[in-house]
Amino acid sequence: MNFAEIVREILHEKSLGPERPTPAALTRHLAAEADRYLERVRFDSAHYVRHPILLWEDWEVMVIGWEAGQITPIHDHRGVLGGMAILSGTLVEERFSVPKELPELADSRVRPEGDLSETGPTVLHRLLPRTRAVSLHIYRPPLRTMGIWDARGGFQEIRASEFDVEEEVLARAVAAPRTDRAPVA
Repeated sequence: MNFAEIVREILHEKSLGPERPTPAALTRHLAAEADRYLERVRFDSAHYVRHPILLWEDWEVMVIGWEAGQITPIHDHRGVLGGMAILSGTLVEERFSVPKELPELADSRVRPEGDLSETGPTVLHRLLPRTRAVSLHIYRPPLRTMGIWDARGGFQEIRASEFDVEEEVLARAVAAPRTDRAPVA
């Protein structure tokens, strides 16, 4: 099975339980699978690289490859729920409040490898990698647009959410079988 098929299977399996799964709740399960594909993630010194994994029913899954020093604009997710896992490296997540229509820094957290984060429907934030990093993002419903904000000018525009590479890079990749067996003595 390729990566997208594995993700679809996990989403389907988790949706059969008594509780409706959230992006944050599924992040841990999908992160374990995503680790097997880290060597395929692409990086670009000019900007972070968004890799599509799955756009299925009311879910979207993507992986982002970051170089140190890159930064997202301050943005919202237009009411979409999200979950994020740091697969490698370290990101800083800054969250903002909006008193008087201008974003003000409310919280700044270092997100090391293995950290999980939930993004509610009204969160306004930006991400800054401290090192080369890879993060997994899960959205419900799919993230089709983002609100872009400026610290001095307030709300700027609604921008389409787009990918930087084709599905063949990661979504259709097949990882080597797991070798979770204990070493023979």
